[in-house]
This record gives sequence, structure tokens and C-alpha cells, in this order.
Amino acid sequence: MKWIRYIAPLIGDKPGPWTVIDNTDEAIDRAKQSGAAFISTMAFEYEPEQGKPEPCRQGNFVCDFDCQEDPEIARQDCIKLVKYWEQKGVCPELLRFFVTGKKGVNVVGPYYLLGAADGDPLLPKIYAQMARYLAARVWLGALCSLDLSMYAMGKGKLLRMVGVRRDVGTYKVPVTWAELSEQPYTELIKLARAPRQVDVVPWDMKNVEALSSLYGFHKLLVHEPPASGLVDASKFIMRCAFVRHCIQHSRTLSEPEWHALISVLRGLGLRGRWLAHDFSFDYPEYDPLKANEKFDRVVPNISCDKIKTIFNCGCDCGVTTPSQLWLKASPSEMSEAAKSAEVEKLLKLGQAFDLYPSEDGDPYADIRVNGHRETYRVGSPEFRRLLSYNYYQETGKSLKVLAANDLINDLIARAIHGGNVRQKVFTRVAHLGSAVYLDLCDDSWRAIEITAEGWRVVSDPPVRFRRTKGLMPLPEPKRGGSIKRLRNLLNIEEDEAILLEGWLLGLLSPGPFPILILEGEQGTAKSTTTAFLRRLVDPSVAPTRATPRNEQDLIIAANNSHVVALDNLSGVPPWLSDALCRIATGGSFSARRLFTDEEEVLFNVIKPIVLNGIDQIAERHDLADRSLRVTLPVIPPERRLTKAHLDAAFAEAAPSILAGICEGASCALRNQASVKVENPPRMADFTAWCVAAEEAMPWEPGAFLDAYRQNQSESIGRALEADYVANAIMTLMGRCRTWEGTPTMLLQALDKVVEERVARQKAWPQTPSALGKRLTRSQAFLRKSGFEVERQRGGDHHIMITNTKISSSGNHNVSISTGEIFA
Repeated sequence: MKWIRYIAPLIGDKPGPWTVIDNTDEAIDRAKQSGAAFISTMAFEYEPEQGKPEPCRQGNFVCDFDCQEDPEIARQDCIKLVKYWEQKGVCPELLRFFVTGKKGVNVVGPYYLLGAADGDPLLPKIYAQMARYLAARVWLGALCSLDLSMYAMGKGKLLRMVGVRRDVGTYKVPVTWAELSEQPYTELIKLARAPRQVDVVPWDMKNVEALSSLYGFHKLLVHEPPASGLVDASKFIMRCAFVRHCIQHSRTLSEPEWHALISVLRGLGLRGRWLAHDFSFDYPEYDPLKANEKFDRVVPNISCDKIKTIFNCGCDCGVTTPSQLWLKASPSEMSEAAKSAEVEKLLKLGQAFDLYPSEDGDPYADIRVNGHRETYRVGSPEFRRLLSYNYYQETGKSLKVLAANDLINDLIARAIHGGNVRQKVFTRVAHLGSAVYLDLCDDSWRAIEITAEGWRVVSDPPVRFRRTKGLMPLPEPKRGGSIKRLRNLLNIEEDEAILLEGWLLGLLSPGPFPILILEGEQGTAKSTTTAFLRRLVDPSVAPTRATPRNEQDLIIAANNSHVVALDNLSGVPPWLSDALCRIATGGSFSARRLFTDEEEVLFNVIKPIVLNGIDQIAERHDLADRSLRVTLPVIPPERRLTKAHLDAAFAEAAPSILAGICEGASCALRNQASVKVENPPRMADFTAWCVAAEEAMPWEPGAFLDAYRQNQSESIGRALEADYVANAIMTLMGRCRTWEGTPTMLLQALDKVVEERVARQKAWPQTPSALGKRLTRSQAFLRKSGFEVERQRGGDHHIMITNTKISSSGNHNVSISTGEIFA
């Protein structure tokens, strides 16, 4: 994980503006050389910002002892704390000591020794609890110079960097434990008159038990506080005179007093065990194993009346047993405890998810439910509903909106910035290695696994599928089925059934995908056919859509489904034609996330498309070149069926048809490496996929390729018929071998061969530049029709058109040169 720190320059004797740097020794050295005088006590995984989850923090435990009146007091207090740790087995040489040069000293416990190496978003709160506890434990409420304001959340606190000169002329310098413990402050301050370095024991990467247990105990209190009551062990010490007496006189405690102390701490539950060891450390009969046995056997919650028979505390705390002081809190403490309990429940709720970013950077979460994996985009409506349901199951209460928002923001940050490996998330169809997976979208999150060996239904697929709103379950495929049953359900001629079957088979290919266009007059079941085709692989509660209002609506629809189905189109405007072409062959799109910000949402989509309409839809050449066009015949009245009859027939046949599609995809996977199509058409990948599947399909060898080439040829012809410029060129070149000239000459020549009504059309180019753009779009289809167009760049943009259907060696002696006809 990458960490950052804050630095600030020296302005007078105070920090200036904060700046972010990388948390590396090199970056810190460069910052110091450039004038930095202060550095943050914490390192952050990202900058804390209002409205964002708290970042993970990492930092050493710094105890700052300050006494303006007498810095020697600060030195003595620091020694007292280190002596307490030393009795627990902490080697002072592992700690770091600094003289600030003005009013006190710092002692630093490296975070490795505490077991805090992984970082924690609430680390300042944990350190604050530790410091307050030490103040109560070591000084028992007496005044001490330990600064308890050091541990601020947010961006934290700034510390003066080592070697920086103060306004009084001294520097912050390191000192050894021997120097600190043996020399008075008046001598130590002399060491701060110039920068210095000291030899210290290298930091040990292992935990020190005394420090790590201190850290672990207070981390538990912060993250898993009692359901109600205090969350600060220091307050418990300060509220109970008997507990303070036991700590202060631990070396001379009688056995009944120690027994009573263990009974009090046993009443605190598991949290009391660590306190029992810490409070009993100096007790003459203390032994860790015996202390544990005593803790487990003792009757909890000895009464205050019983305690007063062995020690008269002389206080009236209003409780029947001292352990109640841990639970008897002020209203503000109760409110804080309730909030902490709520946080604990939310954290537990979030721990059930395996978080990670998708390939495009969006946050996702996996959760195991009844032995299978479910995948959700964090923050999606489906994810929010799942959170609310799980919270209700856990607590019997409704999850509040603000609490849900806070939790979701935290999960988003952990998913994106938590160092998790990016995973690819699919919608309905996934390709992984040499296998294809088709999401059944059922409650068990099963999928169909298709390989070269065959297909099967798997309960825990290795790929991650997301479930977007509206996706419906597929029927489980039926062994021995055939895609040929589709012909009994649709109004389609036998010679075009191959094309629809090939298009369905292509839905399981990696793409690109041809755009299926269903045309026909009223009453040819275009909408019904469109819905049925989609229901076979990608059923939805809204199987077809109207023409989208803009490109953004179209891309969102494509991103949230596998098949884009547009119903009852009346022509295709240029922007929609271009967008459809990009989706079918693969393209990237961007949109603004919100109208109020500058953040972009990026989509990289390649999806199958089906369109239907009465009018000729694919008039633009690039759309026609990618299309597979099927004209549906009129249904005689005696053959019309009700929707209920059709739905029942479809439901009965769908499992067999889906099995046939899976068999075809398996065959394609098996043969695709050995299939080579000579002179493939435009959608070469789709063509090769279908040809590779032929032996599993109800086609004669070569039937699909013949049908597809014929269909493309017809599409080209119909596109040319709708292209005024292409028609005019073919008319101009009808009896001529070649034409040469400039764009202006060509426009003049074409104006002479078109009818006046065509020349008045808006679609007819009015300028040579407009003609050039139209010629670019028509050029590929003209070539397929036998008319080569060559354009020379630079100069006068010379154009030469050749009619390849007229032989240059034949008896045709008509040519066109410089725009004039001659014989």
C-alpha cells in the first residue's frame, strides 16, 4: 500500500501550510532539504476529506512530555513511563528519545513493536486511549506532563522534524536512553545546541509483548466497545478507589485484596483479563498461568460491602460492585457507547464482503450465500437492498439511510484503495480462457459452462457475474435439444432461418457481432420475433426498447445487458447509426457521472444488437456493412396465434433451443483453431465462429456462408439504392470505362444525370466538399458493385472512377476525361 505524510515549513516558530509527500525516506529527506520543518505523526493511505471514509493510518506511538515551567519534570515523567515498560520486558534501547530543545522530551514506540504495522483508520483514537490509560495507570490521576492532545483524527498532528532549529537557538535532537536517564535536563539541553546523530539499536520487526498487548487491548475497546457504558479503561481506574489502591500497593497486597481485585475485573468479561494481568504484575504471588486460572475460577462482581471489610475505600460511588462503574456511564458516554455499538454492527456487516475493483475501476463486492458466490457493485440499488436485509436479519431493525451511506463509502474506499487485485466482472456472457460461461440468473447464481468437450450447468462458476435491474432467469437447457425448433416458433422463411440461427449462435462468441435487422410490413411479428430471440439468451423484463434519446442512454442500456434490442425504428439518424456500429464491433464511450461534477464514467462495450422496423433501417453504408438483414413475410389471418399460445409454446421449446445453441458454441470452440474462411466477409470473426459450429447445426456444409454472403450482397444493393450519390455515379458510369476530374467537375457531371427532384433533396450534396464526404461513405460499396474510385490527395484533389465491369480491351470506346463526354 502506498502511504502519504504531511509536512509544513517553519513560519516563525509555528507550522506553515501543510503539503502532501510520499511516505518514503527519500521523499522526507528531499522535503527537509527544501525547507520542511514539521512532519505528521501519522501516514495515510489517502488524504482525509470530509464526506469520505476515514483512510487507514499508520504511525509510531509518540508520547510527548512537556513542562514549560520545569522541563526536568518532563524528563522524570518520561523516565517513569519507560521504567514501567521496562518492568514488563521492554528494552529501552528499542525506543527512540528526542529532546525538543525547549520544554520537554519525546519517547517514540515504533509501530512494529506494538503490532500496528498493518495500519488502522482509527489509530489516533487507539493511541489516545493508550495515552490516557498510561496516565491513569502510571500516575494514578496525579498531574503529569504527558500531552494527551497529541492524537487528533482528521489530518493528525505535526511534529517538529529532527535537526530543525527553534527560535531559542536549540534544535530537536536524538538522545540515547543512557543520556536521558542519567543526565539532568540542564545537561541534555546542551546537546541540542547543534544537530547531532546517535547510534541506536535497529528497529526490531517483531512485536514486543508488553506494547503489543497494550495496543491490542485498546484497539479492541475502540473497535468493539461494550454495548453500553464506558469505552475508556482510564476512567474506570479513576472512578474506583479500590482499583487505584490495588495498583498503587500491588507489591504489598494481601491475598484477599488481590482475590477481590480479580473478582472485580472478572465482572468486566474478556476485557478484564488483560487488566487483571497488568494490575497484578507486581503482586508477589503473580504468575501468568495461575492468574489465568484464578480469573477463570473466581466468582465475578464482588460487592462493595465485601470489599470494605478488607479495605475501606472511604467513597460513596453509588454502585453495589466496582465493575458497575465500567457500565454506569454519564448520558454523553452512553450516547457515545450507543454510537460505538452501532459502528461495531456496521463494521461486522461490511466484513462479510470480499472487496475489489473491477477492470474499469468500479468497486465490487463478493459475498458467500448458501455455498455460492454473489457479486454486487458497491453502491448499486441491489447492494443497498442486500445490506438492509442483512442488517435487519442481524439486528431486527431497519438500516438508516445515513448509516448505510457511511458504510457504503467506507466499502468503496476499501475496495478501490485497499490494494486488492482487479477482477473482471461480466454481464450474462463471459469468456475465460477456452471456456464460455452463460449466467442462468437464477437464485443459486448458477451458470452454463461451455467448453470444447461439451456443456454443463455449474453451481459456482469461476467468473464473476453482476445482476443488473431487469435481468430474468434462463431456463435450464435440456439435453438432446436442437436449435432447429426455433423455426416452428417464428414467422420466417426456411432460407433465412439459417441467418437467425447463426446470429443466435454468435451471441456466445467473443464478438464482434453482426447487427440483426428485422424488416417487414405491419403484421409480420417483428416485435414478437425480436423479444423471442432475446429471451433465448438474455431475457429481460423489458425485452425491447424504443429509440434512445441520446448516445448516453444507449450506452447505459448496452452496459447493463448482453443484447440491445430496439423496437419499431423509423429510420436511424446518423448519430445512432455510428453508435450502433461502435457497440457491435467494440468501442469506448464516456459520460459525465453527474451533471454537477467533472468526473467521467468510462464504458468499453461490445454487444450484440437487434433492430426492427417497417422502413429501410440500414441506409448508411457502415451500418449496412455490419448488418444481417431478414425480411419477415406477412402472416395470413388463419395462422395468427394469441400471445398466451405463443408464450406457452416458447416456454416449452426454449430449453431445447438453448441446448442447441450451447452445442453449437461447444462445436465452435472445438473447431475454431482449424477453420479458415477464404475471402471472409466484413464480420470475419462472426463468420468463422458460425462455420466452425456447422457440424453441430442443422445446416448443410457451406450453407451458412452462402446465405450470409448472399444476405450481405443484398444489403449492399439496398444500401446503394438508397444512396443518391452512389446511384448517380453508377448512372454516369453506365456505358463508360473511366471518368477523371476534380470534385467540382464530378458534382457538375452528377447534377446533369440526376432528376431535378433528387437535386432538390436535402440529402443531395450542394458543395464539392460535401460530395467528398459522401463519396468516402459510398466508396466501399461502389467497389463491391464494380466501380473503383481513386482519389489523389493534394493539389486539385483529382478523382478517377473506373467501371471494372467494362473491359478496357473490349469494343467499348466511350470514356470520360476532364468531365467531358467524347466518342
